[in-house]
Amino acid sequence: MSPLRLRLPAELRRTVAAIVLVGAAYYLGARLGLSLSLVERNVTPLWPPSGIALAAFLVLGRSMWPAVALAALAVNLPISAGPLPALFTAVGNTLAPLVAAIVLERVGFRRHLDSRRDALAIVFLGALASMTISATIGATTLVASNAISIDQLAGAWAVWWTGDAMGVLAVAPFLLCIPLFWELEPWPAARWLEAAAILVLTTVLALWTASSGLSLLFLVLPSLGWASWRLQLRGAAPAALTASLIATWSATHEFGPFAGTSLLEKMLTLQAFNATVALTSFFLAALVTERMRFARALMSAAADLEERVKTRTAQLTATNDRLRREIHQRYETEQQLTLEEARTRREHQIAETLQRSLLPDRMPDIPGVTVAARYVPATADLHVGGDWYDVIPLRGGLVGLVIGDVAGHGLQAAAAMAQLRTAVRAYAVHDPSPVAVMNGVHELVHQLPMAEMVTLLYVLYDPDAGTIRFTNAGHPPALLIDGGDTRYLEGGLAPPLGVLAQWDYAEATQAVRPGATLLLYTDGLVEERTLSIQDGLDRLLAEASGGQADLEALCDHVLSVLPESGDVADDIALVALRPWPDTDPRP
Repeated sequence: MSPLRLRLPAELRRTVAAIVLVGAAYYLGARLGLSLSLVERNVTPLWPPSGIALAAFLVLGRSMWPAVALAALAVNLPISAGPLPALFTAVGNTLAPLVAAIVLERVGFRRHLDSRRDALAIVFLGALASMTISATIGATTLVASNAISIDQLAGAWAVWWTGDAMGVLAVAPFLLCIPLFWELEPWPAARWLEAAAILVLTTVLALWTASSGLSLLFLVLPSLGWASWRLQLRGAAPAALTASLIATWSATHEFGPFAGTSLLEKMLTLQAFNATVALTSFFLAALVTERMRFARALMSAAADLEERVKTRTAQLTATNDRLRREIHQRYETEQQLTLEEARTRREHQIAETLQRSLLPDRMPDIPGVTVAARYVPATADLHVGGDWYDVIPLRGGLVGLVIGDVAGHGLQAAAAMAQLRTAVRAYAVHDPSPVAVMNGVHELVHQLPMAEMVTLLYVLYDPDAGTIRFTNAGHPPALLIDGGDTRYLEGGLAPPLGVLAQWDYAEATQAVRPGATLLLYTDGLVEERTLSIQDGLDRLLAEASGGQADLEALCDHVLSVLPESGDVADDIALVALRPWPDTDPRP
């Protein structure tokens, strides 16, 4: 017999066993809930099967619906006016948790309840919203079968809705937390003792406040907060279930704050208390879990950062030694200057050397297009920044335009800039497509690894097609000036390089007519400390729309009016490309 034929019966046996187990649990939970019936024999403020069914659908899959449907029918047949009302009621009891499971899965619900989003989803979507289905079908069936009068419809609906919603709020999280005891880190003995103390305290407080004539149910909330803070879901779910069960028992027997009130008032009070208990317990537990997970991630990131710093320090040791020797030699040859004059001259020389070596000396002569570029270093402290641009003639008449910015200033940013500029050229020559170039640079930044964040905009101009293809990794968008139509190109967006380990880059395409101008720039052109980035973009759009006929004049005009303060707080790099019009007399 083949292994496949041996596996199928075992899988079938496990499925059948799960269906039987879910059906039995549903039936026993239903019998418990019916013992608290307030309307006829089948409307109860506590309906554990709704929570059992939802937990089964979330953990074992929606294929468990036959077990829920058959168990619901078996429960409703003896207490209904006939087979047909029992069938309709069973349909409602099955459909409500099934819809709840589908909705929760659609919103990305995790059964661990380890995020605030999950806690809000199970309270508002899984319980309060989805359980209106079973309450509406069940209460309407009671009226249609003459089990209750139309005047009792509102009260019966409220009790039904309360019971089903409470089953989700109290029972489902308790069942979902059970697997966590062996999936997560086991508790030490002290934590078990603390959990027992919290559960005892919650029980005592709930019994006292539920039997007191004063409205003191809120006193249970601090113990639930203690359970959520210290034990998360594994402690919050049992405590919440205990508090909700005691409150339901008190409402059923008209004790404490539920005495002397109408059926509808009892159910509204009980449902408000249960919802508050669930929201407080599970939301706080999820919040604490998120913070703990964030703290662990932060510690891991700190350790990784420390390791990266050590690696980078080792890589730069030789460079630092060489620079120290150079500083010492220049100090000896410039003894006649003051210490400040020597430092200023040295920094000027380093800045000029780096600027000449890392940026293009001149624009390439490319048939059919005019290219212009500018680079303005920051006026503060004479620091070399990480801004750069490049124009790369490629095979087939293609032209690659690159502009990028390495976060930070100084030699580290300049060194990273040199590596990236060389890498972009190499990747573009190998495969000029924007996605291929960006993937290669992303891999380089990830493997070096670089401590700096990098923004990069790569544009590939195709003169034969009259189009550009581009992808943008966190850089300010390119500006297209086409007659009276001046706009930013927002497509092909991606996060900056060095932020995420993996990203699927995409490119965008834009037609560029002859005579139109494409302007690429760094953020120093549009950023000022006193203004928002949007103000700078709007001002650039207005100034560039003036329609300078000469490309060099356009670059000079933009730099002359931006930024307004006259001081350049950050480096500014820009490069512009304009395809020749068909009537251009140049060869």
